[in-house]
Amino acid sequence: MKTILITIFHPFITKNILNTDVFKVLSGDKNLRIILVVPELKESFFKDNYEKDKVLVVGVRNNQLLEEKNTKFLSRLSHLLIDANYPTYKRHERLDASDTPIAYVKFFGETVLTKLLSGKRFINKIVRKYALNSVRHREIVDLFDEYKPNTVFSTDIFDESDCLFAIEAKRRKIFLVGMVRSWDNCYSKGLMRVIPDKLIVNNETIKEEAISMHQVPKEYISILGSPQYDIFINNQRTPHEVFFKSMNLDPLKKLITFAPAGRILSNTDGQTIEMLKKGIDTGKFKYPVQFLIRNHPNHPADVSAIVDRKDMVVEDPGKAFNKNPKDTELTLSDTEHMADELFYSDIVMWVATTLGMDAIVFDKPQIAVDFDGYEKKPYYKSVRRYHDEDHMKKMLALGGVTVVMSEDELINAINRYLVEPSLHKEGRELVRKQQFYGLDGKAGERIGQYLVTLAQSL
Repeated sequence: MKTILITIFHPFITKNILNTDVFKVLSGDKNLRIILVVPELKESFFKDNYEKDKVLVVGVRNNQLLEEKNTKFLSRLSHLLIDANYPTYKRHERLDASDTPIAYVKFFGETVLTKLLSGKRFINKIVRKYALNSVRHREIVDLFDEYKPNTVFSTDIFDESDCLFAIEAKRRKIFLVGMVRSWDNCYSKGLMRVIPDKLIVNNETIKEEAISMHQVPKEYISILGSPQYDIFINNQRTPHEVFFKSMNLDPLKKLITFAPAGRILSNTDGQTIEMLKKGIDTGKFKYPVQFLIRNHPNHPADVSAIVDRKDMVVEDPGKAFNKNPKDTELTLSDTEHMADELFYSDIVMWVATTLGMDAIVFDKPQIAVDFDGYEKKPYYKSVRRYHDEDHMKKMLALGGVTVVMSEDELINAINRYLVEPSLHKEGRELVRKQQFYGLDGKAGERIGQYLVTLAQSL
């Protein structure tokens, strides 16, 4: 019997892998044993929901491992080797937060190093060799010794915890399959610390980025699609009346879903909500509307501006494990529910989230909020910087999303889409072609069979 070790660290991996046909196909193979490596904090959750015959859940102290000196150094160095918008504005954020002479020295030093070192193949090779020779943890070594996997599937090849297992697999010459979790990762997560033997990506765009930015040989890469959307395509939606009743929504009003930035990214979400409230109260919308404020599961917004309103419903999706929202997991029912919300939304608004990409599956009109409520913030403290991230600019350039920069533009954009939902449909179709592969409801099956075939062939 073959053994495949699968890393499950980022909260969205549950949604992307375990709650899809990827896990169904893998766990259904009689000749395959699966080791799910998860954060120790969530071990009981994964045991209760996913452990069964030939599937074993193992918890590790991943947060403590990431604090080790060589591991932290590798992470910091890797982030200096990608010259992109996201790491640039993060450096500005750190400078603004400190504003000391030492902070300025560090800022300019990091900026110069990035300009000098990024994109250099020989530098990347040196860093990857350092990772193999210098980053090792007894807990991970013991785990590999005990379970002896013949294949490792790193579900999020850029994740800091995943990297530790990918490095150990490479060191032992165990076949390593990696996957790029999200559309921003090639730009935002630093250098890919380990080049896997095979890399699974969602689309052609990510493939090109992996080749050009991280030197992954093109023959290593397979484009297999996005399994989290199979549920959107294959499963029937909750009946209209049932869904609206369950959410305390009015089935006769237009539904606009708003995904705020969240406290970590912005402190002006409440002001945007105030504008929407004012729009309703002063009759600025051409149709009766209601808003579903869908918080990000890992960084919710301050929604205290909403008090006792039937036309504004707030939702906090996911299962929380403690007071840190970054540990929240999305269950299968959460994914089903999100599909219902997007399916029945007339418009989807967002600040900085992948919810807009989710909504493309249902061809929903979209608005990106590109201003800071009633405030005029400097660029590196403004939400404007999020829409200049490289992956975001690629998507926005296609014309499928209306970007608004003021309250008036926001109200006008909502009214235009309420009157003409097909507006910018051609642009949304271009986004669909850029960001998705297939959308045939079979991505999970493809990836699962791909992994089974690889594991059994070794």
